[in-house]
Amino acid sequence: MVGLRGSSCILAGVLIAAGCGGTVSGDGDGTGGAGSGGIGAAGTGASGGSIGGFGGTMITGGTGGVGGTGGVGGKGGTGGTYVDPGCPDAAPPPPIKDCDPFGPNTCPGGEACYPFVQYPTKPCDHELFGAICAPVGTGKQGDPCGAQNCAGGFVCVVTGQGTECVQLCDLFGAAKCPPGLFCVPIDVEGIGGCY
Repeated sequence: MVGLRGSSCILAGVLIAAGCGGTVSGDGDGTGGAGSGGIGAAGTGASGGSIGGFGGTMITGGTGGVGGTGGVGGKGGTGGTYVDPGCPDAAPPPPIKDCDPFGPNTCPGGEACYPFVQYPTKPCDHELFGAICAPVGTGKQGDPCGAQNCAGGFVCVVTGQGTECVQLCDLFGAAKCPPGLFCVPIDVEGIGGCY
């Protein structure tokens, strides 16, 4: 399965932090500083209900209250010193290419060529990626996937909708996406998925 990671959480965090009011100041030595809270805005009055039926009365709202005072800022963080794990300057391993996902199917009967990525499990390890033959599945564009494989020419990726099959596309070649979809890089070098 190929994982995709977006930056929407980071953007949301920045937008939330920017909308909270108040200030934070640092003292320049990496230990952070104290912050001050913002001041709340005054409330507004509400317009009341509706005009009643025969013999009813009209209700109007009152005026808004005074806004509250913002909270006290939190303590600053400590300095961010990077500690090098001491990894050797080693080149990553070459990609594993048992087959070509964009070429003629050279896999045994009942199998298709699928790109893959294997993420490192230790700090100094490299990720492994490539393409291997695996049992062919039935999943097509947008179909959920997981334990089952996608059809040949498709790959299982993590999306905002969960895991689903997307059509493969060649970022640098002729294999393109159907009209209305775009070829977006996935975690395997040179290979994209149609979104």
